[in-house]
Amino acid sequence: MARAPVFRLLLVLSALLAGGFLPLRLLREGGVGAWDTAFDGVMSASALLALRLRFSQPDASWRTIGAWLDVLCLLPLSSLGLNAGSDLLMIRHVWQIRPLLDEFPALQPVVYRLVPIGLTLPLLVHGVACGWIALGSGTAGPDPDATTEYVRALYWAFTTLTTVGYGDISARTSAQMLFASGVQVLGVAVFGFVLSNVASLIARMDAAREHHMDSVERIENFMRSNRIPQALRSEVRTYYHYLWKHHRGYHDQSLLSDLPAKIQADLSFFINRSIIEKVPLFRQAGSELVGDLMAELKPRIYAPGEKVFRSGDAGDSIYFVQSGQVEILGTGEETIASLAEGACFGEMALVSDRPRNATARAQTYCNLYVLSKASFERVIRAYPDFRREIEQMAVKRRNPEAA
Repeated sequence: MARAPVFRLLLVLSALLAGGFLPLRLLREGGVGAWDTAFDGVMSASALLALRLRFSQPDASWRTIGAWLDVLCLLPLSSLGLNAGSDLLMIRHVWQIRPLLDEFPALQPVVYRLVPIGLTLPLLVHGVACGWIALGSGTAGPDPDATTEYVRALYWAFTTLTTVGYGDISARTSAQMLFASGVQVLGVAVFGFVLSNVASLIARMDAAREHHMDSVERIENFMRSNRIPQALRSEVRTYYHYLWKHHRGYHDQSLLSDLPAKIQADLSFFINRSIIEKVPLFRQAGSELVGDLMAELKPRIYAPGEKVFRSGDAGDSIYFVQSGQVEILGTGEETIASLAEGACFGEMALVSDRPRNATARAQTYCNLYVLSKASFERVIRAYPDFRREIEQMAVKRRNPEAA
């Protein structure tokens, strides 16, 4: 099964090749040449790949038209008088583009949508151009230079499919008029399909903003119906502006909650390792312990002026500053320290039962990570050596003379 993506890629390339050569082989006059035989061989090899892929599935069966069409493609159809027959049978595998993209789960959604359009649209324009040449190229007429004639036909195909139709090259015969009418109808369908996909992509690119604006509109209606004062409304709007600017309207915890625990832990480890390793308490901790601790971190957002904790509160958590500024205040509300991104505070709560001896207040909007004492103690139970170090440190904190 590991070869399936490679086989599928080769099959898609063969289908695109067949789509490119099919109109050219139909246009060319004359019998079967060496190139036709060689091309039939390529298509037969591709049909073997298609059968290999089909019967690698557990529910595969010969009772399908597709399987027998691939078997027919194994025959030298050009030699049997069916010129380009193998192309017709193989071109249908262009729809394997989507299954091929499914083999790469890390692809961005925009790539998944644009690649099929980008690969199939040129085949359509090429086929229409070759059909126009086969009908005499309209008012432009045949040209001695085959390249010039093909470029003119491409130009007509583009202008007609996009419904622009400048009219400088137009139909003369009834067959050309019918062909042009069919291409125009096809162009409306294709243009509508491409336009709808592009519009959908643009909407998806701005989906985060739409989600955010819906939240803002709901809170505005809530504040209006409850006659919230303008000053408080301004604070709420400022918070939502901050949430959009720094988080694109989503809270980290809500984004990660649907992920498996291991992936959540890996993301947390990547984002927060540099923060948690700055704590002297954790410098000697192993990477496994640090990873378990980071899985317990909870994100919090604090508004300017909001107290993280007050002097005298029970020490039950340690805080890590991801962004913003926090000031530590003494008992007289004087500023003792100002902490910025990467700092931590309140770590003594993990080794001491004493209440807080200072107040922590957010100076700006702050993203903090919180590790509760209960979570910390639950994690270190699995690490007896580190737990003994913490207990010894706690004894020293409670009884400095015993050190």
